[in-house]
Amino acid sequence: MITTGNLINTSFDDLKERVEIVRKTETRDTEGNIIRGSPSVLASCYAKVLPMASVIRDGYSETVNQVTYRVIIRYREGVRPTDYLRWRGKTLVMTAPPYDAESGHVYTVMECKELIENV
Repeated sequence: MITTGNLINTSFDDLKERVEIVRKTETRDTEGNIIRGSPSVLASCYAKVLPMASVIRDGYSETVNQVTYRVIIRYREGVRPTDYLRWRGKTLVMTAPPYDAESGHVYTVMECKELIENV
């Protein structure tokens, strides 16, 4: 077991879940309008995915279930808060900018949420 850092007792051996970091592509036409392209996979890597909390709200017109995750990957530069993750067929959207855990350039931590809407 390789131990580096003490973030939630995580070692590289704990990174067992496969996730994809996906970036939305946008370009501008000649008039300056934003044109959305198809999303592209920025990276595919192993991660530790920790379910953190769940919220169930029942409103007048809809019911929204929200599950929050903490995703830990090996340190990676260039991940933006607008990127999202694919994991086990789920889409996880970042709720905060990714950060360097313990400022040691060992792990990058992403706080994410999955929204499930009943239509």
